[in-house]
Amino acid sequence: MAGGKRADNKKRRVAIAVTLIAIVVVLVIALLTVYFVRPQLYDALRDLLGGKGDGSGNQGNDGSSQNDGSGNQDNDGSSQNDGSGNQGDGSGDGLTPGLSDGTLNMTVVDVGQGDCIFTVLPDGKTMLMDAGTELGKASREEDIKQVIDGFGIKAIDYLFITHSDYDHIRYLGALLAKYEFKKIYMPRVARDMSATWTKTVEAIESETYTDGDAKVPAERIYNIGAYTVEGEAWRMRCFSYSEEDYPSVKKSSAAHIKNAVSPICLLEYAGRTIVLTGDSNERNEPYLLGKGYFDDIDADVLKVAHHGSRTSTCDEFLDAVDCEYAVISYGDNDYGHPTPELMGRLDGYTDVKPDGDYDGFKYVYETAKDGNVNIYVDGDGTLRVDCEISDGKDFSEAYASVAIVSVTGDGAHITVSGMRRRSVADAA
Repeated sequence: MAGGKRADNKKRRVAIAVTLIAIVVVLVIALLTVYFVRPQLYDALRDLLGGKGDGSGNQGNDGSSQNDGSGNQDNDGSSQNDGSGNQGDGSGDGLTPGLSDGTLNMTVVDVGQGDCIFTVLPDGKTMLMDAGTELGKASREEDIKQVIDGFGIKAIDYLFITHSDYDHIRYLGALLAKYEFKKIYMPRVARDMSATWTKTVEAIESETYTDGDAKVPAERIYNIGAYTVEGEAWRMRCFSYSEEDYPSVKKSSAAHIKNAVSPICLLEYAGRTIVLTGDSNERNEPYLLGKGYFDDIDADVLKVAHHGSRTSTCDEFLDAVDCEYAVISYGDNDYGHPTPELMGRLDGYTDVKPDGDYDGFKYVYETAKDGNVNIYVDGDGTLRVDCEISDGKDFSEAYASVAIVSVTGDGAHITVSGMRRRSVADAA
């Protein structure tokens, strides 16, 4: 009888051990599945269990479609633009050694369905605009760091956050922890837009940079009104809602309101202009056009707004900025980005007023197909584009250096750096 009890106990212990092993195996499989298939959920679980958040964890917000507007932010210490403030000092302090070579070097980083633009300015100053990928997509944090680290950079002069959507802010917590930022331009929105935005604001509030032997708090500026950031021979003019018109953006605000607080910026150097848009849309584009901010603009490169959404980059805006090259940042998505409507507008665009440059868009770059898109402007105005993956759209175009290369019955054809442009007859 005693031997039978011992045998039964042994069987129970074996059964319990097998059950525990099975539970552990199931949990491991579940965690691995979440880690590879839903990385944001994994990060959120890690944070919940006490892991250190780095800004790349789950956001209670649905990502790229949840943009526009701006509510009350309890971010004391942030300064507000009054529509006319010059935010740059042009002094050249904080330069990274070896970067000031007179060339503007911009990388539209392929972060999948999201936005991230890193720029080394011609005087050596540096700027990061947004850094995120849509909820549920694989992390591209290391891709961003690889671009920045390729310049040997430890401190970044300017951080621009266009709005609070996850696909624009996902990696900011980690980047704020790794690099020092001196000035941070941000939307005035509610602090509780999402868990990720709350963590990002906390990181911004504690951000410092090294100035000699001292640690100095990063300056925080809201993207309100019209303001200019500038350095040696370059400037960036930014435009958003005025103080009286700036919307109150809360967690419950509609997506188009959250997106519309994205400022539209004109980065100008050596006679060239690059248009940066965030997730601007049919709400703020007409507002800014009505202010006359884009009158008499003849730009060159357009970063297409909102990953190619049908409600962004309206015809009137295309007419106003008059670009010849476009870049769309997107990846695998369920929104249909870039939409047929947007691609149709780009394809059908022609100059309202012929001005001697290419009539329409010469090239449209897509990060999902071309990888990182590198844009260079040299001190003499030469514009160059180099794609990470494709080579068919790489080019170099001299500025104001035209030559008549042939004369036909149709008129004289003008070539700029080997690129056939408009004909004299057509431009007349």
